[in-house]
Amino acid sequence: MDTKSKNKRFAVPVLIVMIVSISLALLTMADLYHKRENLQEDNYFQSSGFNRELETFAELVKNVHVDYASYTPGKLDEKTANQLKKEHEETLRSMKENNKLSDMIEEAKRDGDNERVAKLTEELSQNLQEDINNATSQYQDQVNNRIAERDAEYEERKNSLTLRSGSFKYYVTDKKNNKVYTNLPQEPTDWELARYARHTINLPNTNGDLESINRTYQLNQLSGIFYVPKEPDGYSQVHTDALYYDSIRERLIGEFVLLGGTLLILALCYWYFPVSKALEVPIVAKSMALFRFIPLDIRMALSFVLGITYFIMIANMRFFFLPIDGDHFFTLAFVSLFTAYLLLQFMEAWLMYNQPERFTQQWQKSILARQRVLLQESYTNRGMFFKVSTLFILTVVFGMSIGFGFVGLIEGAGGLLFFSFLYGMFYMIVVFPYSLRRLGLMNRIMQGASEMAGGNLNTTIQKVKKGKLSDLAHSLNNITKGLKHAMEEQMKSERMKSELITNVSHDLKTPLTSIINYVTLLKQENLTPEERKSYVDVLDRKADRLRVLIDDLFDAAKMSSGAVELNIEQVNVASLLNQSIAEFSDKIEQSTLTFRVTTEQPKIVAPLDGKKTWRVFENLIGNALKYSMPNTRVLIHLAETQDEVILTFKNVSAYEIDFDAQELFERFKRADQSRHTEGSGLGLAIAKSIVELQGGRLSIDIDGDYFKVIVVFRKHA
Repeated sequence: MDTKSKNKRFAVPVLIVMIVSISLALLTMADLYHKRENLQEDNYFQSSGFNRELETFAELVKNVHVDYASYTPGKLDEKTANQLKKEHEETLRSMKENNKLSDMIEEAKRDGDNERVAKLTEELSQNLQEDINNATSQYQDQVNNRIAERDAEYEERKNSLTLRSGSFKYYVTDKKNNKVYTNLPQEPTDWELARYARHTINLPNTNGDLESINRTYQLNQLSGIFYVPKEPDGYSQVHTDALYYDSIRERLIGEFVLLGGTLLILALCYWYFPVSKALEVPIVAKSMALFRFIPLDIRMALSFVLGITYFIMIANMRFFFLPIDGDHFFTLAFVSLFTAYLLLQFMEAWLMYNQPERFTQQWQKSILARQRVLLQESYTNRGMFFKVSTLFILTVVFGMSIGFGFVGLIEGAGGLLFFSFLYGMFYMIVVFPYSLRRLGLMNRIMQGASEMAGGNLNTTIQKVKKGKLSDLAHSLNNITKGLKHAMEEQMKSERMKSELITNVSHDLKTPLTSIINYVTLLKQENLTPEERKSYVDVLDRKADRLRVLIDDLFDAAKMSSGAVELNIEQVNVASLLNQSIAEFSDKIEQSTLTFRVTTEQPKIVAPLDGKKTWRVFENLIGNALKYSMPNTRVLIHLAETQDEVILTFKNVSAYEIDFDAQELFERFKRADQSRHTEGSGLGLAIAKSIVELQGGRLSIDIDGDYFKVIVVFRKHA
């Protein structure tokens, strides 16, 4: 008991530790994956940042030693000087050829106006001299600017090379000019490189990241060694960046240790707290019960979206930085909330995997499953489904047509206005009245159903000629008729039950009363032997009557329940009928009735139980003897067809039959409703049950007092 209470006490803290450990492990793995390249030793020298620094330095070496090799400060190079001079001469020539005063001087010469010619010539000379002076001044300024720019560019390149010389040492050979460019006293040996160099590069090389500088060095026939010294000369951005990369590598090694620790903690938590036990924690059980109120498909979609968001967030989250502050705890707490949610969904999925019936139960409550059921139910009646869908679409189009009408009015589009008007007329003339008629019929159906539910079974719903709603109204009307018929049948059944109880009581009470009376008489002491014998004979008859009645009751009960075992064999029905008649020969002779028996064949065979079928014949012959009008004939006819054996009893009833013939099959029902005869009222009911148990049928036809019983047996089992 103490162990269980401890487990419960530590359950929530262990869960919190597990969730935080999972979050921390995922953040660590994401950071390790993103910075996996930094795990290599001297990884900075494989980075793009170092390659850019190297390219810049190699380009500066080429610029200073090759491109500016023949450059003299304060003087333009020959190529640039010639280009500027040529441009200046072109400018002067254009000024002389395109001057407007030259055209005016030519015009004055043609007119012979020498004075105007002299004046224009002097003006031309002055203007041309001014333009030449201005152009020359601009040319000189341009030359000076170019010199200044070239000098500044040269100084900038030279200074940049000097500043970076603390980061790189180089020894470059110029094969084209047979020169060596270096900031070393001599070409470094392998021993010197191994001792002083942290990273060495040969240019040109096959490194794809240095393709541009490799191509430049190849074209200029340059080759050499560049290396980063272990100790920089002064400030070095390269060494600063290398130290930063080294710190990242050290941090990643620490993250590996952290990842190992979190995984160990997770293993211990799982050992202490497997999934099955976690599901028993109250806070977990309550949280899962709360989530189960959300439909399963919504939870699945939400888990999918949140899962993707979760992993994208972890992949792009900045967590490992210094100094440690509140942002770290906030980030870890935020990620842990996501982790807790997804962990709960994982537990639920694990539970459904082990108990598939849970998934089935929850899926049946999902929105998709319910929509599927609704769609199936709505599509069961395709006609109604398509009618409702069509009405919906037509109504939507009607709304759109109104919008088109407004657009047509605003834009002045006659086609849209015409379409809106035509469709509006169609909707108002055809669709809207149809909807009102169906709505009216629905209201009549609802009102009629309400009255039917209130007990008014005489209500009839007025329906239209066709349609599913009309069929519904017809069905409700039929239900009303069926209910009325069922109530009438129930009342009839109740009446017959009452009669049954009365008849049973009467038929049992009559012989029992006689037995009691004669037993009382037998108790008298002054009886003569003859009287005593007569009383005993009466008791014997009444007891036998009571026995027969009780046997018939048991037989009727067994027949109606079907608890009867049949011994089916091929029986000669003609022979069995003749034997039954012979058994009643004494009673037939004592009666005033005449029996006429005819059989089409001496041997008519059917698969029957002989004893049970003899009981049928016995009951039918006994009924004919008890209920036939005296001095009449009883006609018995036996015939056969290809599939059936047909037995017919015909006689004239001695009693008026003023009720439904089918009631004679009810128990204790007699044609002699005064119940003066000795019949039990069970004979026909027992006979009908026996016949039907053997796959046959027994029916009665009454025409006035003419009574006809038809028994049909099957010739094939």
